[in-house]
Amino acid sequence: MKVNGQLIVMAVLILVSSLSMAVPDIESWETDKGVKVYFVATDGLPILDAKLIIDAGSARDEEKHGVAALTSALLNQGAGNSNAQQIAERLESVGAQLGASTSRDFTTISYRSLTSEKELKTSWQLLKDILNKPTFPLIDFERVKQRTLLRIKQREESPGTLAQLALYEEIYHGHPYANAIQGDEASVQKIQREDLKQFYQKHYVANNLRVVLVGGISRQQAEKMVQDLVADLEMGEKMTRVPAVVLPSEGKNIHQEYPSQQTHFMYSLPVLKRNDPDYFPLYVGNHILGGSGFSSRIVKEIREKRGLAYSAYSYFRPMMEKGPFLIGLQTRNEKVQEASLAVKKTLQEFIQRGPTEEELVAAKKNLIGGFALKLDSNKKLLNNIVGIVVGGVPLDYLNHYMSNIEAVTRQQIVDAFQRRVLVNKMVMVTVGQAVEQEK
Repeated sequence: MKVNGQLIVMAVLILVSSLSMAVPDIESWETDKGVKVYFVATDGLPILDAKLIIDAGSARDEEKHGVAALTSALLNQGAGNSNAQQIAERLESVGAQLGASTSRDFTTISYRSLTSEKELKTSWQLLKDILNKPTFPLIDFERVKQRTLLRIKQREESPGTLAQLALYEEIYHGHPYANAIQGDEASVQKIQREDLKQFYQKHYVANNLRVVLVGGISRQQAEKMVQDLVADLEMGEKMTRVPAVVLPSEGKNIHQEYPSQQTHFMYSLPVLKRNDPDYFPLYVGNHILGGSGFSSRIVKEIREKRGLAYSAYSYFRPMMEKGPFLIGLQTRNEKVQEASLAVKKTLQEFIQRGPTEEELVAAKKNLIGGFALKLDSNKKLLNNIVGIVVGGVPLDYLNHYMSNIEAVTRQQIVDAFQRRVLVNKMVMVTVGQAVEQEK
């Protein structure tokens, strides 16, 4: 059976070897202002997708928690000589899309347009205005601020959100990652329109910007468009690195009461940075442990054997500094203790012994076989390139993805999990209605 499985993986590698040859080359250059640009020309649909990556995530909020997210939310509410309605109408008239979002590490401005002359010219000018000349209108600021406060209030009605917020606050205690991306009620109440302007002026500068484009335009056209896009942008100062994450000194269990029949369970520890040398052993190992849906060990133990939850999962989330390894599930209140013991036992056994050869072969087959789906649209290709860019990995990363998966061994997985997933430092958070356990 083991030999047959290995032959299957070899066959899959042969079948997709032509795909690895077809992985598009990522072209790269810098503008006159030193803005790094990454570009892939694609055939097919006449569409251009782009993302502007700005070092303006919530980790840059300092004491004004929520200011990064508020700033990005106001970008398309007024820019240049256009108000929010005019921007929306002009985008709709050419079928283009523009949006911004903020994570802990970055703010990204997303763009999509047809590549025909009128549509591209109109939409790209709007993108230029939003990047270079946001006006942060007072009436829109007040509206978005109140909407943000309402969403913060609504977090109290989501036990899953409460669990995640409590978890991040504990595992990143004292670090910028500990704070909610949207901030908290007290901090957002204090933010003024002038704070957004100051945050924009400091962070939305050439030294903190990278541009990724994927679509049906030429290299020459892309160079000209990006050069024009950033021509008026201030150079500014490059942000220093976010502080290193310090691991919790010891493990901890945190419970938060919530009136529900189900308890949200999360078990976590900061582990993985972007471009981490242990990425592939941890990634393949987690696919077996809890990242492959119903075929994962955690689901088999929690759902199939014990009927404790419909679904359970685990993942690594790489960040600029150590992002979390997390196991999560929902279970009936009276089953929390049983579920937590089952999760801990499953994780400890995996750390000690790793996967079987059969599990490893099946995981490689699944990951390699699904590689084509990572690149089957402009948007997916764009997002993969964004990951390459922010991760600081070589631009030919996708060309070697399958061989990196295939090279992972059982011993590498065991070694990586034993060194990195430190159970004695993991934090468990439960949000639900506590039930006295039967003795």
